[in-house]
Amino acid sequence: MKAAMQYQNKTPEEIVRQYKKRLRAKQGLLILIFLLYVIVGIRGIWWGDDGMPDVLLKLFILIVITFPINIWISWDFMSLNMILNQDCDPVTYVQVMRLLEKVHKRKRSAVAIRINEASGLMWSGQFSDALALAEPLRKYKLSVNYQISFLNIRFNCYKKMEDLERAMQVKHEAEVLVSSFKKASLQRTGQELLNVMDASLALWRGDYEAFRRMEEARSAGYTAKLQKVVSAVCLADVDIACNELKNARTHLEYAIQEGGTLYVVEDARRMLAELAQKEWMEGTDYGERTVKI
Repeated sequence: MKAAMQYQNKTPEEIVRQYKKRLRAKQGLLILIFLLYVIVGIRGIWWGDDGMPDVLLKLFILIVITFPINIWISWDFMSLNMILNQDCDPVTYVQVMRLLEKVHKRKRSAVAIRINEASGLMWSGQFSDALALAEPLRKYKLSVNYQISFLNIRFNCYKKMEDLERAMQVKHEAEVLVSSFKKASLQRTGQELLNVMDASLALWRGDYEAFRRMEEARSAGYTAKLQKVVSAVCLADVDIACNELKNARTHLEYAIQEGGTLYVVEDARRMLAELAQKEWMEGTDYGERTVKI
């Protein structure tokens, strides 16, 4: 939560300046550690204190030390996801990713930034732009987490654009990928992606009972506010279809209050306006029937 708070009420430029400052400090520390090890190693060889086994041992220790530092450095980049997942602000998130394209030039970093940008575009409702950015990335070898994000982006965008045939093709790609996983942890992550797709398709088909059953099973594990907001809007859709209008209003008001710049907030506002009109009309009809009786 603290990581999310540090990005609130800041412009994309301010966020990136803060990110660059922290990145330079951590990279400087890594370089300092490396130089100290080089100096110590050269001194040991020069004075004859170290043989080859000692040099190799120090090199191994250096690698062991730098590995967690590299993870520590990458944490700042990963924590930027809080802008999207906890602040529910895909508009700012996209702008931050575009600014970071000038900071990270390596291909691997550039691909990660583009996938994140595509995710932000999707959650801000720019589905065709998200696809235009994401589809060319199919030629790159991606980590498992980015492969899952990539499939999720493409599936959601095609479904929202009502291209169900391509959405189902992406779902098939996901099934093939998940079936190739050997580790239990990857299988669980992959299965979660398939569950998300199945729930989305159930809602699209109007199978509200199946959607509720799947959503109740999944929602207990939600930690990101984005998940909770999207779930609330979907459940409101089901509530309205089942004429559970009080529950629908509660879900929609939560989504509007907490949803930031997510595209589903506009859906929630529209649904809430339609719900108010429906409640008013039902109230009017009841009054008319009362007079006639």
